[in-house]
Amino acid sequence: MKNRILSVICLLFILSAKPGMTQSFSQDTVTISVPDAEQRFVSKNLSLLMSQYDVKIADASYLQAKLWYNPNLYYGTTLYNQESKKFLDNQYPAYGETDNTFQLQQLLTIGGRHSATAKLAKVGVKQAQYQLADLLRSLKYQMYSDMSDLYENQQLIKMYKLEEAKIDHLVDITQQLYSKGNAAGDDVIRLQAQYQDVVAQEVTSEQSVYNDEQDLRILLAYPGKIYIVPKITIPESVTIPAYTAMQDSAMRNRPDLMLANAGVEYNDKNLTLQHATQVPDLTLGVTNIGAGSVIPSYWGISASMDLPLFNRNQWNVAAAKYGKSQAELNDSLSSYTVQSQVTTAFCKLLSINEQLQKINKDYEQNLQDMMDNAFKNYEKRYISLLDYLSQAGTYIDGMTNLINLRIQYFNAIHNLNYTVGIDIIK
Repeated sequence: MKNRILSVICLLFILSAKPGMTQSFSQDTVTISVPDAEQRFVSKNLSLLMSQYDVKIADASYLQAKLWYNPNLYYGTTLYNQESKKFLDNQYPAYGETDNTFQLQQLLTIGGRHSATAKLAKVGVKQAQYQLADLLRSLKYQMYSDMSDLYENQQLIKMYKLEEAKIDHLVDITQQLYSKGNAAGDDVIRLQAQYQDVVAQEVTSEQSVYNDEQDLRILLAYPGKIYIVPKITIPESVTIPAYTAMQDSAMRNRPDLMLANAGVEYNDKNLTLQHATQVPDLTLGVTNIGAGSVIPSYWGISASMDLPLFNRNQWNVAAAKYGKSQAELNDSLSSYTVQSQVTTAFCKLLSINEQLQKINKDYEQNLQDMMDNAFKNYEKRYISLLDYLSQAGTYIDGMTNLINLRIQYFNAIHNLNYTVGIDIIK
């Protein structure tokens, strides 16, 4: 009987790596550590790769804005020659002239609009870079959260399956004893109810596993039939930097805060551009007219400019001022938000770290020993079913809380790194 239960436990332990899978659908298992997941994420994540093109697009726009306006070349000639009675005949022998008109013009921005446009586009490059950095920060944190949640539920499923195997074995024994009149019928029902309770908890964890697997496959660019098993090492304790150091680091390194700062700069440059646009552009030209001119082979120069009588770009200037004021408020809001987030993340990590340090190092082993002894003692009828179920419930609750607390600690570390903007805790 003991060999039977050991075989069942080993089989269930193997199957627990792929909860709910049947022979009709098999998956390839990939075990991946956090550092390997980070490396794959940076090189394979499609959202990140797409956003890198935003930086290239912004840089191309900046280079385009730096280019000077092209000169304009105009050419004109005779459509119908009344002397020769021919179309497109531009020869006039009586005057000794050929009818050709050339005009070369160049647009000049005398108000600084060209340079202001280029400077505005350059700030756009910085904004695209900060947006990419913030996306990287957010997606990496999502990856850590999904991996930790997946790891937690996979650990719980392993525990549930081992308990199911034990309870299933005890059900068989109790049914045999009941058939001989040595056990109460209610004992079988109670064990079956305990079995179903554990199964229900396992199903809940399995549903979470499926959702986390889906998210991680997308984040890490794995095919749909890959089953991911995260390899996570949770430290017993970490050195937490000083609060002021983390606040200073966040103010220097948070890409979303730098993006808000760049928003102020962008609107300031836009205001400069709108002021520059108030000054009309100047167009200079050189003209040569052949036979069509009063003076044969006429050469002349020209200059043209719009008169700013009605449209002086005044309302675009007003809108730019409003945009700058709005960006400054957003920058202040972002600063307060970052400071508050760092404070919250710091307090959470301190709290969880304090709770973990209070746990006896032998606590997990003691829980396991208690459960093993309860199983053996009930199997030999040294304890009642009520005592066994009570100890089984204590074991499941204790292990669940311990696994959950460790995962919270892992998440709190990465949440602090996320709010600070760098991996301040390795």
